[in-house]
Amino acid sequence: MTAMTDPIVLQAHEWLPAGRAPDGAPVALLVHGIGGWYRTWWRVGPALAERGWRVVAVDQLGHGRSPRIDGTVGVEDLAAAVGAVIDGMTAPVDLLLGHSLGAAVAIELVHRRRGIARRLALEDPPSVTRADDTEFQRHFESEVLAARADAEAEVRRVLSDNPRWLEEDARQDVEGRAMVDLEGIMASLRANTGVRVLELAAQLTVPTLFLLADEERSVVGAARQQLLDSLPAGVRALGFDSGHVVHRDRFDEYLAALLAWLDEPVSVAS
Repeated sequence: MTAMTDPIVLQAHEWLPAGRAPDGAPVALLVHGIGGWYRTWWRVGPALAERGWRVVAVDQLGHGRSPRIDGTVGVEDLAAAVGAVIDGMTAPVDLLLGHSLGAAVAIELVHRRRGIARRLALEDPPSVTRADDTEFQRHFESEVLAARADAEAEVRRVLSDNPRWLEEDARQDVEGRAMVDLEGIMASLRANTGVRVLELAAQLTVPTLFLLADEERSVVGAARQQLLDSLPAGVRALGFDSGHVVHRDRFDEYLAALLAWLDEPVSVAS
């Protein structure tokens, strides 16, 4: 991976807590997946804010309005960039929530920096790197190019493929893909991003909730049982009748499960 010599400042968006001062509110930091941006969380962020949370969502490196990728990056680099956002905040993070690649980044961050977040929620994280997955790489590239070529047609296709999504889900999905640093992301995928969710899941010491898509549509894939069998005390996994983006397919169920878990007392594994 390319060495990062200059500080990286990620673009971030904040939803302020309803009915309370931001300084006294619990803090959630949200991290999107590949091809996304902060608006991936356009429903989740406000829903948490309405319940008194201060919510910050980042654009990962090479995504949204954050800096482009210089050479290649892996999850270690992406985690360091998210960690820098947390370092610049005035309050500790009570919840670190990541989807897909964002989940791989989040688990990497809590592994490397113990105590950086009180809780961890991982939505359908990948079980493998995509370095040798040329089919995935071609599919991702074609979807980015389609989003740039004809956004309205791509929105219609996304809604057709995902009938449970709201139109805004499709629109922000297409817009996010159109904005990515395609060259940098493709180079990073080919170089190996270093995803190691399966390895790190067994070592978790922070209270964690896995929010998993249906087995046939989840990017955990064939490693699902291996993941479930490896989880230590204090770590829970919930499955949903959903595609890979659970918070779009099953928003109400997703939010209810997340909130119920957040209401439980925090306990740390030994």
